[in-house]
Amino acid sequence: MTTEPTDKSEPKGERKPEGEGTPGGEGMPEGEGKPFRAAAERRTLDDNTLQLLRRCWRDWIAHRWRALVVALLLMAVVAATTGLYPLVIKYSYDTLADGDMTFLATVLIVIVVITALKSLFLYLQTVATQRIVLRMVVDIQRDIFSHLIGSDFARLAREAPGHMISRLTNDMNYIQLAALSVLNSAVRDILTIIALIAAMFYLDWFMSLIVLGLYPLAGFPIARIGQRLRRVAKRTQGELGAMTAELAETLGGARLIKTYRLEDYARARINRRFEDIFRLRMKTVRAKARLDPMLEALGGLAVAGVIALAGYRIAAGVNTVGDFTGFVSALLMAAQPLRGLGNLNARVQEGLAAAERVFALLDEAPRIVDAPGARTLEVRAGELRFEDVHFTYPGSESHAVRAFSLEVPAGTVVALVGRSGAGKSTVINLVPRLFEISSGRILIDGQDVRAVTLASLRQAVAMVSQDITLFNDTIAANIALGRLGATREEIMAAAKAATAHDFVAALPEGYDTVIGERGMRLSGGQRQRIALARAILKDAPILLLDEATSALDAESERAVQEALGRFAEGRTTLVIAHRLSTVQNADLICVMEEGRIIEQGSHRALLARGGVYERLCRSQLIATDGAPAAGADGTARTADGADAPGASVAPPRAPSNESSANSPLGSAPTSTTATSTAPKKAKLS
Repeated sequence: MTTEPTDKSEPKGERKPEGEGTPGGEGMPEGEGKPFRAAAERRTLDDNTLQLLRRCWRDWIAHRWRALVVALLLMAVVAATTGLYPLVIKYSYDTLADGDMTFLATVLIVIVVITALKSLFLYLQTVATQRIVLRMVVDIQRDIFSHLIGSDFARLAREAPGHMISRLTNDMNYIQLAALSVLNSAVRDILTIIALIAAMFYLDWFMSLIVLGLYPLAGFPIARIGQRLRRVAKRTQGELGAMTAELAETLGGARLIKTYRLEDYARARINRRFEDIFRLRMKTVRAKARLDPMLEALGGLAVAGVIALAGYRIAAGVNTVGDFTGFVSALLMAAQPLRGLGNLNARVQEGLAAAERVFALLDEAPRIVDAPGARTLEVRAGELRFEDVHFTYPGSESHAVRAFSLEVPAGTVVALVGRSGAGKSTVINLVPRLFEISSGRILIDGQDVRAVTLASLRQAVAMVSQDITLFNDTIAANIALGRLGATREEIMAAAKAATAHDFVAALPEGYDTVIGERGMRLSGGQRQRIALARAILKDAPILLLDEATSALDAESERAVQEALGRFAEGRTTLVIAHRLSTVQNADLICVMEEGRIIEQGSHRALLARGGVYERLCRSQLIATDGAPAAGADGTARTADGADAPGASVAPPRAPSNESSANSPLGSAPTSTTATSTAPKKAKLS
């Protein structure tokens, strides 16, 4: 699997061990290398910023050049109308000073026209700019989600959903604000400043040069503040992701919190996150708060200097009162866009920090992809074979699966049993390549699963697990996920096969009932049957069952087991079960320990061997003659005293369904005699 990307502010391959020619390493006085390192960090940051800006332009903006041209034209009109204000003010004051009222009406009309034009084009420019930015944000969110949903399963399991949600929400807010700031401040405000500077030079070029000499002095502290904001913004965005993940985790555990009276613990845990984010945001506030006072002070100096100089020049007859009034008006009007430019660096640095996180995610390449020249899987019979399979989870040194070899003949049921952590679920996940094996081969009808396309491989596999995934949609829509485009009749047929139709039909809205988030409006047994109906609708030749009934009550498990038994007929089935009473009739039972098979055989053969399986059976109070051990009331019991689903030592009765009685996944054998016949093998359809 891919590892977390390194911080892009520290390019790979540029660091050397201390003492190997690196400034500040061994052999140099302490602290002597710090200026070199600081300069290198600044240079790296600048290079990284340019790379990020180029990539943002190339990936997200350049293809919208037509919309950008329209927005730029609108900005130019807004800037031009703004630049006319000082000139209109000059001529107004000069006209009034001369006592000539002839052109006053014309001046007033010009003021109204200019104001109306600026208002109209400002509205059009705002809408055009927002449309570009919002469409860009939607495209980024689509790219992120498409990348995440196409990532390896291990990558998705590695990071909390809250962190991923933060990339799609919190990071997008920073990028949106930065993009709007760039378009409005870096483009519209610059054009406005250019228009106002042109007006100022027209009115008095000498005073304009003096003013322009003062404002660049603010560039140095603004740049330093921007670098600090970039670092703080990255930390803040990371903390926001952690907070989102912790909130989802805490709210999802409401039952535990209420039952164990952990409200104070939950409050303290989340409040720590709130405080951490508060401290980081206050750092941002303090850094940003320095910008406006600096710009305000510089503006005050500029205005004071202009007034003093203008008074002298008016007294000398060089300028008129209209020149002075127009010039000061232009200077004051330029203050707002100049302040916007001063704050631009802060917004851009926050947006770049978010863009850095987004690109780090998008640059993660999935390991599990179609091999070059991959062919479509052709399932002829459905034989499944494992040949010396090894697998190690990323970051782990020990094998989760090792030297695993197993042949599952077509149409048979093979059960994997053993203690928790033995590697059973890992083996199941290796079949559809949710994880990639480290070595060995997995074959379906002689075809290596790594040599076929992922789409055809996963189309040939149906999985039902203990952890049911249902969406906040209708029952029909959740079942139809097994085969998109299925008709209502096909959906109902699958529900009937999963023994779900009766309870669905009894609901007020039937198959159109919305089941809530994760199907919480249904019981556990109902959710399990909906998931089974989905697998039945998929109609895949290979069935993987991972503790599909372990969380159900006895009655629900019996119903689901019978449905599974009918569905498994004619399919190659690999099943995991901790309740051994549910797999006694499997064609082959494999006992796993530490990632490998240590025993295999039929239920009776393994009992006769007297090994690990026999001890597991005794631990679950399953009789060693093949029938569950009975409690005092004659009902089969598991180790925790619960009824053993599908098993009984009461006087035998005729099964309600012949196929479920004979199926390896149907009810456990009910006879207590040692002369029970061996289970029938599932036949190909």
